Amino acid sequence: MCHRILYILLLALSCVNGYAQDIDYARAVLNKLCSDSFSGRGYVDGGVSKAAEFIKGEFKKNDLLNWNGDYFQQFAYQAVVFPGKVKLEIADEPLEAGTDFIVSPGCPTVNGVFNIFFVDSSTLDNPQEFKEFEKLPFYKTFLVVDGIKGKKLSNLLAVDWIFKNGYKAKGLIYANQEKLTWGSSMDWDKFPVIYIKKGALKRHQLNCRINIESEVNDYNVNNVIGYVKGAKYPDSFLVISAHYDHLGKMGEETMFPGANDNASGVAMMLDLMRKIKANPLPYSVAFMAFGGEEIGLLGSLYYTEKPLFPLSKISMLINLDLMGTGDKGMTVVNATLFPDEFRDLQLLNITNDYLPTVNPRGKASNSDHYYFAEKGVKAFFFYLMGEYCCYHDTGDSADAVTFSRYNQAFTLIHQFMIEYSTKP
Repeated sequence: MCHRILYILLLALSCVNGYAQDIDYARAVLNKLCSDSFSGRGYVDGGVSKAAEFIKGEFKKNDLLNWNGDYFQQFAYQAVVFPGKVKLEIADEPLEAGTDFIVSPGCPTVNGVFNIFFVDSSTLDNPQEFKEFEKLPFYKTFLVVDGIKGKKLSNLLAVDWIFKNGYKAKGLIYANQEKLTWGSSMDWDKFPVIYIKKGALKRHQLNCRINIESEVNDYNVNNVIGYVKGAKYPDSFLVISAHYDHLGKMGEETMFPGANDNASGVAMMLDLMRKIKANPLPYSVAFMAFGGEEIGLLGSLYYTEKPLFPLSKISMLINLDLMGTGDKGMTVVNATLFPDEFRDLQLLNITNDYLPTVNPRGKASNSDHYYFAEKGVKAFFFYLMGEYCCYHDTGDSADAVTFSRYNQAFTLIHQFMIEYSTKP
């Protein structure tokens, strides 16, 4: 063990000035992927396909090798999209989509004028009021149900029935939301659900006009994959992965740019690609940009089921997601599964004082490393921590990403890759 530690220390000292990350290039990639022309890298306006083509172009520009004569690995799935109107007016006052309200990711099409009824504890626990409630024309009504969340109520059967929309209301409204966080869905919900920001809906407002246009379509999506041949062990691979898809658009005007999640990870992956292409490692290094992550890790799942080369040849996978900050250090998912490699990473960080901390975390199914690890591949997921409050919302834009510790994180990861592929 003493020889191992001495080796890592010597490597760290010899490489401390030997890295040439390009934060300007990373920033340009981030800006490109978050631009209006990429439509949030979702399915509306072909945003996810445009992002894949851009990454393919970067691989081709840098002469990465590929399998089967193409950088694309195509797969397919269905997704709910909102290519048309997403409009909401409360008592004739329009609310702004993405700022004042969002719809559920699987919200079906709904159009019309509806009553609003506030369901609260007094309604449910007062027998007379509850009788009046059950007489409502529910098919013309959206029930505002946030007032009964977390309350101790005697009429628990009614509460459960309301949240399941057993009364067949037109839909449900969750008002007074502190934060509006969106997502993706593969199919329509059984009924519309709307989330309204705190203060945007008042109890005296009793009607709403809604026009939400949604579709369920089939989409062909690509993983984008290339590699740099190893100088000494070309049949052994390190893998750097990052998902490039995001949530896209909710209607014609509301876009979710997905800067930290995960244009930042793609930017660092492509920056690493350029450096490793210029100075190949002993191991081959494959770069995998996955689609379909936001809808359920579908791209990485597909790859592990139909790998382009045997998974047994992957010595380690490093997945990059949420790489836009770093002021509070980095977290390593699966650190507890691979303690020796994690200690090596920590030692490199401590020796060179790159990041404030490198925290261990156990197994988690929260990004594209997961299915590789389930197949027996040694896989880490790195994400940076810092004061960044935007996630799956319209505020996760390119100008919000600071890249405050980008250079340090890049250098640590690059150095760890070199140490891993050259250790005795």
